[in-house]
Amino acid sequence: MAMRSRSSLPDSRAGFSNQSGNSPFSSASIGDSLRPKWPAYLFRERRAPLIRLLVCAALAVLILSTLSLCQSAERPETGTYIRDTTRNGYGLLVVYNNWTMDTVAVLTDRWDKPKVAVYLRAKDALEIEGIRDGQYSLYFTIGDGWNRSAGKFNQVYGYYHYNDPMVFETDDVGDEIEYTILELDLYEADATNFMPGRFQFPDISS
Repeated sequence: MAMRSRSSLPDSRAGFSNQSGNSPFSSASIGDSLRPKWPAYLFRERRAPLIRLLVCAALAVLILSTLSLCQSAERPETGTYIRDTTRNGYGLLVVYNNWTMDTVAVLTDRWDKPKVAVYLRAKDALEIEGIRDGQYSLYFTIGDGWNRSAGKFNQVYGYYHYNDPMVFETDDVGDEIEYTILELDLYEADATNFMPGRFQFPDISS
């Protein structure tokens, strides 16, 4: 038994703005706070090492922050399982991501407990095999810079919940076994059966 469902996400992306502040190290403020009681050339010679030290400290903080961000953000390969469970059934879920953004698909049981979470890159497809019989819900999150420990993107563009329950069934028919195959296409369109809104996205943090 094979079923195919064509689905879409809304053609929009949430906007984000980066906040940045002035550096706490300002040569002007240092100069204003120090009142030389000696000739100007002596003051300049004493101030230069302090400024160099502050600049070096600022660069060190910037390098450490960059390294920390690189370690926390990653882009896994399509098919990388972020959360998994025993999959010894026959059900098959195929997802085609026609968007230009990466996504993580999360399959939960009827109580919204995450069973499987898989990374799916933009313009790629994945297959989740061995799904046991039962009713499931499907969630998606899209964004940039996957943070494994937090279980979310560093820049989240949206959370989505598939509106219809996904039912997987297996039947013995003589010498054959019939099982459910669901296929979903994620593509840009004016209409969508993905429902962004107020709901609790499953916790897939490690």
